[in-house]
Amino acid sequence: MCPVQPWHRARQPAHGGAMPTILQTFRHLRRYQQIARVLTRYGFGYVLTQLGIGRAITPGLEKLRFSSAEILRATPPERVRMVIEELGPTFIKLGQILSTRNDIIPPEYTKELEKLLDTVPPTDFALIQAQVEKELRQPLDEVFPSFDPVPVASASLGQVHFATLADGKEVAVKVFRPGVDKLIETDLDILLELAALAEKRTDWGKYYGALSLAQEFAETLRNEQNYEQEGQNIQRYQEMFAGEGYVHVPKVYWETTTRRVLTMELLEGIKITDVEALDAAGLDRKVVARNNIAILLKAVLHDGFFHADPHAGNFMVMPREVIAMMDFGIMGHLDPVQRLGLVQLFVGLFRQETDRVVDALADLGIATRAADRRNLARDLDRLRMRYYGLDLEKIRARSFVEDLMNLAFANRLKMPSDLVLVFKAIAMLEGISLQLDPDINVFSEVEPYVRDLLLELQSPVTRLKTLADQMRESAEAMMMLPKQLQRMLENMEAGEGSFSMTMKGFDEPTQRITAAANRMVLALLAVAFILGPAFLVSRLNEIFPEFQLGAIVLVLLGFGLSALITLVLLWSIWRSGR
Repeated sequence: MCPVQPWHRARQPAHGGAMPTILQTFRHLRRYQQIARVLTRYGFGYVLTQLGIGRAITPGLEKLRFSSAEILRATPPERVRMVIEELGPTFIKLGQILSTRNDIIPPEYTKELEKLLDTVPPTDFALIQAQVEKELRQPLDEVFPSFDPVPVASASLGQVHFATLADGKEVAVKVFRPGVDKLIETDLDILLELAALAEKRTDWGKYYGALSLAQEFAETLRNEQNYEQEGQNIQRYQEMFAGEGYVHVPKVYWETTTRRVLTMELLEGIKITDVEALDAAGLDRKVVARNNIAILLKAVLHDGFFHADPHAGNFMVMPREVIAMMDFGIMGHLDPVQRLGLVQLFVGLFRQETDRVVDALADLGIATRAADRRNLARDLDRLRMRYYGLDLEKIRARSFVEDLMNLAFANRLKMPSDLVLVFKAIAMLEGISLQLDPDINVFSEVEPYVRDLLLELQSPVTRLKTLADQMRESAEAMMMLPKQLQRMLENMEAGEGSFSMTMKGFDEPTQRITAAANRMVLALLAVAFILGPAFLVSRLNEIFPEFQLGAIVLVLLGFGLSALITLVLLWSIWRSGR
């Protein structure tokens, strides 16, 4: 999201999510008043009035008006952007995230928010030097024999300087701006308080869970301020792509890295969108484009951990079409269920199966209970017909993502934030790759990854692991059942609940059903005692190849128990005559 060129050469609120108290509001009164004046000057003072705090914060707020002809001429989306830019770093970061959320705000606003710039004048070098020395607890020149006082990049949270370590290694040093964290924490407290009010007093806030959205943003921004966390993100990416020759992730120098200082390998290469420079260097742009997309697809579909800010400034091209990546402050996460849902979504799109797409959206947490499934299916059919008969090569990811986000907005679907990041990342990388290779198509690149992942999910080992997980969950549920029943009975005895059911004429059918259920349980146990040991043995052989005797004993034990249960099952069937 941040357009700043990176480094290359060529706390939870005090109220814990509850309604803000007068004391908490008063604690940040001065900042509240600043925000109120800016909102009112741009014609949005009614927002605070709607939340019920306008007059309490700034008496006479309603008397303030537009301050210039420029503001009068601006459209509402433009005025929103102006407000955000004037309010500073916290709100700029918020606006950048909202620019990706076509599912919850109108597209004319998201397009305007995409213009937000996160560039600020550099901080005085004396303050930067003091920050580095405070964090590393050493004089600057003892740690870095050379340290360029002029930053190569400067943003609202930090700035980057070239430097040299004692052993001569050239590095890029990212330094957090001194004092910015206090303003950010104040603004986050205020945003969380306003979100709690919005969720209580507005339909939009209640439906979309304004407080939950604000909490997600607060967590994201706090992580972005923690450079040790960013270093860990970089290290994880190194592990993910170890052995992959088409990507280079910078090394982190941990001995000179803290929460406020991040020291990394200095990367040298060509900006990924500098087509002329790439051609002059003899690099194959088609290969670069494919590698660029492959990085994201592997990270999303295979690992579920991906770079969520893939603008052109964060990628360089090194010799042999290797992609060098930078700025790991904002990352996305997908759990296994979400990844499977995403795969099913792609399969449904490839096969043009509307029902499969609707089911995938539900699995992804997009199709909520509040959504009208019939209307959703109808709109999806319309979307499908728009692309019906088109070859994958002719479908652009950006257009499809925009259509999908507009559909979500029209059907009041709240999309998981990480899934939004996935879609936006795909669209952004498509735009970069098309500059390199006008013939490339993201969906064509996705297809083999989806096919491989489906084969992996359908493999016997994966199925056995899934079965084992389900058995474990079932066992845990069965262990909790007696306590839950006891608690229910105690509540009923105390008069806190009641349960009554009388069924006449159903004794025999009920007994038959019970008997059938018991036999089914026994059958499942028999299967479990066969498959369970088999799965465990496969895992043990991978970890402890020498564990052959133990494996044999375990398998025999499993078969023995299975045989015993089977005999019990056959005896019960013979005894009942059914």
